[in-house]
Amino acid sequence: MKSLVLGASGYLGRHLAAALRADGHDVVAYASPRAAAGPRLDIGDRPGVDALDWNVDVVFLMAGATGTTASFTDFERFVRGNQIGVLNVLESLRRSERRPRVVFPSTRLVYAGSDRPLAETAPLRPRTVYAASKIGGEHYLQAYADAFGVPYTVFRIGVPYGNAQGERYAYGTVGNFIQQAVDTGCIRLYGNGSLRRSFTHVEDLCRAIVCGCTREDFANEVFNMPGEDLSLLEAAQLIARRLDATIEFAPWPAFDRRVESGSTVFDGRKLLSRLPDLLTHRMADWVDSIGPHHAR
Repeated sequence: MKSLVLGASGYLGRHLAAALRADGHDVVAYASPRAAAGPRLDIGDRPGVDALDWNVDVVFLMAGATGTTASFTDFERFVRGNQIGVLNVLESLRRSERRPRVVFPSTRLVYAGSDRPLAETAPLRPRTVYAASKIGGEHYLQAYADAFGVPYTVFRIGVPYGNAQGERYAYGTVGNFIQQAVDTGCIRLYGNGSLRRSFTHVEDLCRAIVCGCTREDFANEVFNMPGEDLSLLEAAQLIARRLDATIEFAPWPAFDRRVESGSTVFDGRKLLSRLPDLLTHRMADWVDSIGPHHAR
């Protein structure tokens, strides 16, 4: 398989490019414009996107902006990366002779929170510009598939963790917990830590994407990425015990409370019905392997 990875310097893009190469696939990778090295591309720049060689089997659209509260104050960057960038890729593909599959990572934050596991058909309720921009990206993919036959697969991702490349670990919820434990000896949780998430090791996540990216039963479909159902407190306790840290509870700041999605645990049966042996990692086992060098 020949693949094009856009956003190969980010956490998910970096691991995905490595997983593809490890499986023997031909990979062309572009980093973000702010990356320190390697071929770089701003997908918000239409001429740069138009210059790409679309003679590939799959386009992994891992580029874009991530964040929650920052997406309100820096909304131009989120709209440019997560919507204009997606449209630039789709429009360039529409005008090309090739129709590679476009794989798009979305987020748990598109959903309205629920005390029950969320299926792909669960109600959507974006509470941030970031979440709204991801929903927009998903809808653009569907529109171009219907109108022009550009195939896609969307993977909605909960909380990824782990590092398969031997470098220091810092990403999202788990990276923040580790960083707090190393820097201050204390992990701070808002409220009582009862909100629940689906935690997925990055190797399992990449395996799902690589296995599904060319299969016909994944074409033009949206999948929740399955994982372990843990509360934020349970995840923090695993890390606190390993790094000899304490846990502190704090009241929710008013704005953070307003944009908090609530519990977002995935019902992963749709994807697991196609890849039943996908999940091979447990967070408790991974946490046992980490040390202070994983932070920063």
